[in-house]
Amino acid sequence: MTFTNYALRTVAGAACLAAAAPALATDRTEPVVIPIVSDTSTDLISTILGATLEKAGYNIEYVDADYAASFSGIQTGDLHYTVCWQSTMELCEGSTESGKAVNAGSTGISTAEGWWYPMSLKEVCPGLPDWKALKEPGCIEALATAETAPKARFVEGPADWIMPVEEMATAFDIDVEPIASGSAAALVATVSAAARRGEPVIAWGYTPHWYFMSDEGEFVEFPEYEEGCHDDPSWGSNPEATHDCNVETGVLWLFANKEFVDAEPEAAAIIEKFELEDSQLTDGYRKVDVDGVPLETVTDEWMAENEAVWQAWLK
Repeated sequence: MTFTNYALRTVAGAACLAAAAPALATDRTEPVVIPIVSDTSTDLISTILGATLEKAGYNIEYVDADYAASFSGIQTGDLHYTVCWQSTMELCEGSTESGKAVNAGSTGISTAEGWWYPMSLKEVCPGLPDWKALKEPGCIEALATAETAPKARFVEGPADWIMPVEEMATAFDIDVEPIASGSAAALVATVSAAARRGEPVIAWGYTPHWYFMSDEGEFVEFPEYEEGCHDDPSWGSNPEATHDCNVETGVLWLFANKEFVDAEPEAAAIIEKFELEDSQLTDGYRKVDVDGVPLETVTDEWMAENEAVWQAWLK
């Protein structure tokens, strides 16, 4: 697997950090390699943990990687930890089957994913947020574009994201055509621009994210997720299909290379103590995605403003 360097921040030696944080008993010289998956909700968590490990004396290297590939990376040791979304737990847990990766615990950050729309869509799809409103011909016609007609356009995230849009559309018999976005930023740009123009649009939304947490829109309400919905056709309203339910909600998790956490008990202890609250990241998300502040700058600002938080992870 090949990754492209995102940034490289190294520490010349433990003496450089003596004034910044308590010295830990690590003699590791190789960098701790952390993926940047081009999603602020994920990447800010990764860099805050990376900055904390850096304070503890570790060399840190950030590399570009797509989300799904990062779970192969923690098995091979090319990467040392990555963030897992609850809705993709099958992928995440699959990385542990080889015995080379482990679930390193929750980040504390809550998540929700699913079909999201701006409030203006209710004008042409009355009945929302109930999913049944999306089956009405007038609603589908309003959402259709020249590219997707007679089906409604559904704006997906990047192609490497795991989004059961087609499965849900089949299960609920909703005529949508998923169109992938080039990036998370492109997804938000497409949806927010359509909303500003008053154009009907529906898309994949997720939290934590400043836009999808705003009062500009809301998630479609499908039957709540229960175990069996995604693999047992007999579950739910459609006995001939899986995914006749909403996407599972939960938290963001950390998965790590097992050899790394076994060899570095100091780092493992920090990862185990690492826990955030939703409110601690909201401002940082907006700074990156709205104000255009570089991720590294936002991470540095967060570390400066929350010293008591990360210092507790080092004790």
